[in-house]
Amino acid sequence: MIFGVPYWKYKIDPKQFSADILKDIEYNYSRDKSRNNWDKNSYVNSDLHHSNRDRGNTKFREINYKSVVPIYTNIFSRFVKELELTGTFDYTFQITNYTAMTSGQYMRSHNHIGDSDFTCIHYLKFNKAKHQATVFHNSHHWARDYQYLRPELYKRLDIRNPKHSYLLQYFQIPTEQGDFIITPSSVVHEVPTFNSDELRVTLVVNLQIK
Repeated sequence: MIFGVPYWKYKIDPKQFSADILKDIEYNYSRDKSRNNWDKNSYVNSDLHHSNRDRGNTKFREINYKSVVPIYTNIFSRFVKELELTGTFDYTFQITNYTAMTSGQYMRSHNHIGDSDFTCIHYLKFNKAKHQATVFHNSHHWARDYQYLRPELYKRLDIRNPKHSYLLQYFQIPTEQGDFIITPSSVVHEVPTFNSDELRVTLVVNLQIK
């Protein structure tokens, strides 16, 4: 739980899927580090390389996700059972895009609530010593003010402990390369800047219950 909201974490062995996925993403990044057709014209825009709303651009290689689809299907077959939903239902998912960034780049805060029920992040290339994990925002109204109202307790919180997250304005789920993290799509999240020339790469998946 973070902020009293559930999240799920699974592990994916990179040997299970084609290495060409990462190679092609790295090639695309080398072509243009600022591929951003998602929010480039908005008042608050991001600075990163990603494929959202830019599929089919002949400047870049189209990523073949075929080898990860069975892996995700297996994870989701387990995940929907853990949800303990009532009645008969089905689910669909889409690999919506990949993200790639290095030093100084970032992705602004957003959620996926209009597109899906759950947001999934596959950390394809991630160095926890150098890269920022995704930052999740606490929507509870007290999170912004608690540090001022109850400072004695607040200064004793561990910002890495999910049990304390309900009192924190932001939280980063402990993350390693190969993690596949699922959260409700309504949870706002972002990727802050970091200082490393080592590429950070994720795949983003949306899951819908039908």
